[in-house]
Amino acid sequence: MDTVNTLVILILFLIWPTFFILALAFFRIQVKQYLNPIIVSSLIMTPASAMLQYAKLNYLLTIVQPLLFLFCLMVLFHFKFFNSIIMTGLTFIYDIFVEYSYNIVIVQFDYDQFVQVTQNEFIIQGFWVAFVNLLTAYLIKKYRWGFTFIAPRIHKHRPSNMSIQKKLYMSAVIFIAFLSTISLCLYIWKDMFLIVLSATSIILAFVLHYSYKREFIE
Repeated sequence: MDTVNTLVILILFLIWPTFFILALAFFRIQVKQYLNPIIVSSLIMTPASAMLQYAKLNYLLTIVQPLLFLFCLMVLFHFKFFNSIIMTGLTFIYDIFVEYSYNIVIVQFDYDQFVQVTQNEFIIQGFWVAFVNLLTAYLIKKYRWGFTFIAPRIHKHRPSNMSIQKKLYMSAVIFIAFLSTISLCLYIWKDMFLIVLSATSIILAFVLHYSYKREFIE
């Protein structure tokens, strides 16, 4: 059992850095400038995720993990609060779709089996998500995709349209609220899962829309 627990912790520690790498890549921020925060943040995220799984509290995953991720971006990476919300939301919903798409394909689109696999298996899915994260980060860097309006606090603040900024922040906050309920729906309110996931995706579209508008203005 101890060997299994050690293996799970090791796997989680290998997976979490790719989340932070992807979050930085989405906004074209150099990863090499944040190697220490990535390592320290992964040391925070790994035991927290492991404890939730050992305690069989998986229904809290999309509540606790995004909050800790947000904390790390603010405290260790020194990003602003709302910018951290946007980075957290975009990263998590992307990886949720990566994982869930994999699960739905391997169960051949059987919803009941999909729920069971998503609830009980994560090791192979974790490696898949990590691989896709690194591949996505590489493609973003190679083809110069992503946003550029997010920068650490030490950078000079650039003026922006306040109306668009407020809409962006409001949609980001609502998005995080919906994101936090996804695991609850998956484990407790199963009939609401697809509805909440769809609503979260729609709200993400608003976040990206206002992000692009802000990007063009700046």
